[in-house]
Amino acid sequence: MKSQSHQYSIRSDGKLIGMIEETIDTSGDWKNQLLNLIHLHSVGSKLLCITNPKAKVMAYISKKRGFNKKIDIFDAEWNKLSILQQELKMTSQKILAVSPDGDDFLIARGRNGSLDFFVKEKEASELVLSSIKKRSVPNPTLKESLVLGDQYSITSNKQITEMQQLIIIVMTIVISEQLHNA
Repeated sequence: MKSQSHQYSIRSDGKLIGMIEETIDTSGDWKNQLLNLIHLHSVGSKLLCITNPKAKVMAYISKKRGFNKKIDIFDAEWNKLSILQQELKMTSQKILAVSPDGDDFLIARGRNGSLDFFVKEKEASELVLSSIKKRSVPNPTLKESLVLGDQYSITSNKQITEMQQLIIIVMTIVISEQLHNA
C-alpha cells in the first residue's frame, strides 16, 4: 500500500518511466510525523519504493531515523545494492556510493551552490558519467508553483550501466530530500 506522501516521477524525453514514493510504513509513523511537524523531516526514517510505470517494484531506498548519513539501496528482492554516504555541507557537497563489499564506485560532487552535481566513477577521474541539475520554472504562475515543485535534470553518458543509473537517480532523491528540502 502506498501513502499520500511526497512522490517523484522519473521521465525520459517527457515519457513516464518510473515513480518513487514513500511507503506507508514510514510516512504513517507517528515519530516521523512529529519530526515533520517541527521541520526535522530529514531526521526521520524513510522507506521509498521505486516502481516502473506499471507499478512493479524495481528497488527500495531506506534511511534509518536520526542524523544518520547512510542510505541503503536494495533491489526488489531486498538484496543490498549500495550504501550512499553523504557529506552535505554549506561549502562542499559530496555523495559517495559504496558497494556492499565497501568498494567506492560512484561519487557526486556539488557545485554552483549545490544546484549542480557531477558524478564520476572515482574522485580523481576526469570522465564525468552524469550531471544532476536542479531546475525551476522561470516566473512560475501560481498553479505551476503549487503543482510542479522542484525539478531535476539528469544527463548521463551512454556507457553507464543500469546499476549506475539507479544509483544516480537515488543520489538525486538524496539531494532533494536532504539538501534542498531540509
